[in-house]
Amino acid sequence: MTHTVELCHAFVLHSRPYREKSRLVDLWTLEYGRMSGVMRQHVPPLFQPCLVAWRGKNALKTISHCECVGLPLMLVGDATFAGFYLNELLVRLLTVEEPQIELFALYTESLAQLNQRELLEPVLRRFERCLLGTLGYAFNFHHDVTGQAILADKSYFYYPEEGFVVARSPTAEAWQGRALLAIAQEDFSQSSTRQTAKLILRRALAQQLGTKPLKSRELWQRTP
Repeated sequence: MTHTVELCHAFVLHSRPYREKSRLVDLWTLEYGRMSGVMRQHVPPLFQPCLVAWRGKNALKTISHCECVGLPLMLVGDATFAGFYLNELLVRLLTVEEPQIELFALYTESLAQLNQRELLEPVLRRFERCLLGTLGYAFNFHHDVTGQAILADKSYFYYPEEGFVVARSPTAEAWQGRALLAIAQEDFSQSSTRQTAKLILRRALAQQLGTKPLKSRELWQRTP
């Protein structure tokens, strides 16, 4: 018996040609998580909220209906590449057909912030941190590995599988406790905090992504 799903909330994360008149799409749905399907109708633009329906029991679904809801988000410039980056992280890292309601809500909020021309780095860092937490790699920016409180005037090394370890003396490889505490409060007003968050989260993401580079990052870096 063919399994049919009625309308649910979704975003198209990526699409590519499939056979003569179809597209293979990566969808992220609120109710059912990430999935792949074949779509014969016009594929909505990226970052556009949709309602979709599909049928099929296998991993590759048949998208039987897709309609846009609300106004499209017109991301421009670096915000567009930031959106591509979020989408690629989701395609690469999310488990298939496992709903992530909190992350879905943050993705929707992040797109709205990018659309409003907000500072990119805080938007990306919040999303990366939430995504890593969803994958089981939650950060504790308040305490080190021994359970002691992070101190603003101390420096710390970061080990992805363990956490933060106090440095006996400041070095270029250690992170300032002041920056770690600011990240914990999502206070990205200082450029040093934004840089620290970027490097720590990028190191953690690299462990999940493996050696295959992110195409969105490469494209962003090549842009004049």
